[in-house]
Amino acid sequence: MLSGHLIFVAAGAFAAFGSGYWFMRGQKKPKHCVFCSPLERIVYEDEEYIAFHDIKPDAALHLLVIPRNHYGTIKELTAADLPMVKRMYEIGQQALADNGFSGYTARFGFHRPPFNSIHHLHMHCLGLPFKPSRAERMFPKDGSIWFMPTERLIARLAEPV
Repeated sequence: MLSGHLIFVAAGAFAAFGSGYWFMRGQKKPKHCVFCSPLERIVYEDEEYIAFHDIKPDAALHLLVIPRNHYGTIKELTAADLPMVKRMYEIGQQALADNGFSGYTARFGFHRPPFNSIHHLHMHCLGLPFKPSRAERMFPKDGSIWFMPTERLIARLAEPV
């Protein structure tokens, strides 16, 4: 069982660090970030954010909300980024609500490094049920070492230092 977790960790670490470049938060987009490129499947966009369908959906509706400016992962966020995370959450909630998902049929959160597959900050917005049902393990309601619910991230960023 442990070896499976190590493979998962290694795969996440490769996705985050294996592309041969490193960058600082808010920097111009790195040339290999798939989220920084113009996107198909867009359901919402403004000058600062984009929401779009996940290319490999894990739920009846699976959207991603990203900032247009490049941020790596939640590990890099500070209290100064709280308004950005709150706005991402509002966009995700509205996008799911527009499609009939809210309350217990909606889940929001971020994968924690090194378990994130893309090194561009993105919030998962899931309209339940999960498809396939085993996908629920990737997005646990109460969080895990690999997934942080958006509400928990907001609370963490709001804590006094």
